[in-house]
Amino acid sequence: MRFFVSADIRRNKPLYYAVIFFLLFTTLFWLASWLHFYSKYGFSYNSLVKYFFMDPEFPERVSLAQISEDFHVGVFLHGFIILTLSSVFSLFNSNSAFKRLLVLLVSISALSYLSVDFLILLLNAFWVVWLKLFFFVLYQILLAIMLIYTGWKLSFGNMKPPKVSMLKVLSLLFSFFSIFFILSNFVNFHAKMGFGVQGIRDYFLGNPELFLKPKSFEGVFKVFYPHILAMALYSLALIHLLPFAGVDRKKSITLGLFVFLFSFLDNFSSLLLLYGGSPFAYLKFMSFWSFQLCALFASIVLLVASVKREGYTGLHL
Repeated sequence: MRFFVSADIRRNKPLYYAVIFFLLFTTLFWLASWLHFYSKYGFSYNSLVKYFFMDPEFPERVSLAQISEDFHVGVFLHGFIILTLSSVFSLFNSNSAFKRLLVLLVSISALSYLSVDFLILLLNAFWVVWLKLFFFVLYQILLAIMLIYTGWKLSFGNMKPPKVSMLKVLSLLFSFFSIFFILSNFVNFHAKMGFGVQGIRDYFLGNPELFLKPKSFEGVFKVFYPHILAMALYSLALIHLLPFAGVDRKKSITLGLFVFLFSFLDNFSSLLLLYGGSPFAYLKFMSFWSFQLCALFASIVLLVASVKREGYTGLHL
């Protein structure tokens, strides 16, 4: 987001073309979202009920682990798309209230679309599945409006540095996405392993008494590989916003180092468990909790700074 504070990106041709390609890829992602929703849930009542409750005659709910995994991935992807697109969207010389309202509506509809699965699981009622389709369509319509408006203004509109109030909205929304992402990590971790060291051992190394098979290298590496980049991007996005929240440079660097270090150890310790044995379960336990708490602390600091009346001191660093 800090790359866009300098306003007229058309003067910076590499950045200008990078933004154009980002808009093109985001448009492709928007189109693919319809196909993804159709292939996974369908657009009918029966197909939605079938996904969440299996056979309507013998209803069996989709597992909490599956829902938390979907939410975990979705809040990461959509959070980054909305943050980046909103950063470009905020540059245009148009009504500030309109820009703030649209960014808020896009973010709220996205979080509603992603989190409604938990409501369906909680209420255990067939009629609630309609909310999944409703929030999806609402989110896609609002995102399309933002995409079209951004593309039009990027080509023909005037640009100026965004107001501090707009930057606060962006950082506020990212802090919410970050907190929801961290909460999904806790839910996902507990659904798979619980919150104890023994549960971590059983999950990775297996337990014949519980009929749990040990994880294979292929299965663990399949998770490790994308998380190398994903956690680096998340850590970078979170920490680079701290100066906007008034956190001084030294504290931002220190917290950033901890977030990067513990996120890597949390990911890498899964591989160490396979070949180093159960002692590395303690490293997994320690690094997971340390990463989540550091990221949660940074997110709360960003959230609190975003709702304060005074401006960001970090803008002048």
